[in-house]
Amino acid sequence: MTDRPASGSDDTKADPVVEEWDAMNEAALATIQMSVKPVHLNTVTAADTAKEAWDALKVMFEARDIAQLRRLMEELSSLRKGDDENIIKFASRAKMIRDELAMLGNPVDDNTLALRVLSGLPSECGMLRTVLENKDVKLVMSDVTAKLLRVEQRNIAGGSSKPAGGVKSQAFTVAAPKKPFDKKSVVCYYCDKKGHMKRHC
Repeated sequence: MTDRPASGSDDTKADPVVEEWDAMNEAALATIQMSVKPVHLNTVTAADTAKEAWDALKVMFEARDIAQLRRLMEELSSLRKGDDENIIKFASRAKMIRDELAMLGNPVDDNTLALRVLSGLPSECGMLRTVLENKDVKLVMSDVTAKLLRVEQRNIAGGSSKPAGGVKSQAFTVAAPKKPFDKKSVVCYYCDKKGHMKRHC
């Protein structure tokens, strides 16, 4: 929509160009008012023309997009893998942030996303992270995810093969073997004498 055209005569109602513009403006303004959510209705009903309503919505949504963009950039820069989060969930969360940024017109390339994911890994992944970060080629997110997944599965398999008692219980078993039964130390609780039990008293 454009601004209302200037009339070629003093009687604007008799000008066919102005009449056509008024009809188009009224239809466009009604369409905008019917299309917006209730929360935005006050913004468009306060406008006299469709162009004013459209410009008001544009300013409002641009401000919202800027705030959302700032939030997503901060979220990406502080990306960290949660303790109860596996690699698949962590990588999916990173990709969702990238997709939202792309929708706002700020795409993130695969290499940058992969580096952010590596930076967000816990310290036990330090060796793999160092190897991947120092590669001479650009990283591909799918390849990085696959490598991290293999390491995660290997760690899970290694953890499940450990004995249930753990290292401490094994050490205790070795350090404290069972003593042989000493009959002389037995005390009969019937006669209170050592060397036999009640059934032999």
